[in-house]
Amino acid sequence: MAPEHLPIHIRNALKENRDVLPRALAGQLSFRGMLAFCGNFRIAGIATLFLTGLPEGFHRHLHCSGRAFLYYLQQAPEDALRTSQALPFFDALGAGDFDGAAGIARRSRRTWAQDVEYEEDFLFVEFLMQHFFLDASPAQGEALLERYEKALQGAEDIRLELCRALLRSHEESFNESLERFLAERRDRMEELSEGRTVADELLATEWSFSVEGLALVRLAERKSIPTEVEYLHVPSIARQRPPGPLPEDAWTRPLED
Repeated sequence: MAPEHLPIHIRNALKENRDVLPRALAGQLSFRGMLAFCGNFRIAGIATLFLTGLPEGFHRHLHCSGRAFLYYLQQAPEDALRTSQALPFFDALGAGDFDGAAGIARRSRRTWAQDVEYEEDFLFVEFLMQHFFLDASPAQGEALLERYEKALQGAEDIRLELCRALLRSHEESFNESLERFLAERRDRMEELSEGRTVADELLATEWSFSVEGLALVRLAERKSIPTEVEYLHVPSIARQRPPGPLPEDAWTRPLED
């Protein structure tokens, strides 16, 4: 995607959020509606990073995604929630907003929503929330991963190896698993794009940047696991620490591109 299109994607994403903001504040968005609202912040953040080569705007927009989602969780009915789809949890981590991520973890649904999400997808996010933010013991972490393995029914899922590496603080296993996770993500997206129409704003942003990958690196750093300088779709510039905390209600302020 040509760089000159990035300002257009930023403007469109933030304009849509400006239009939707009153409904978000009034608690009138559905779960999918809030995910779309947060997704616009993610698009604007990645596009800003690609456009400027600087992390400040990127972190600000991801912070807004996480905090908007946390606001939603404080009033949303539990049966509407899908823990496996809580992408703003990863946005908060990517922004270095660990307090926001902890809030999301505390208010997320603790049960698997059968028939609407895969159990292994639920357990991947649930393990990260429990292990890093909800004071799960090592034994509880192991139990979650045993359940994860059973849910796979013999299928392979590199995310399980990532979780094991994080639980055990194993440097080599973490880095190898993350590299495979990111490579498989690239291959999966390339397959999805064959013969399908993919939105230009996604091709220009999330297709070449993994917020989940960045979040996993942040979590590894919290456990003092040595990491590589660069990973596929996780550029080192995005890993810089934000200079200071942003206001919790930054997402409610007038949104400018």
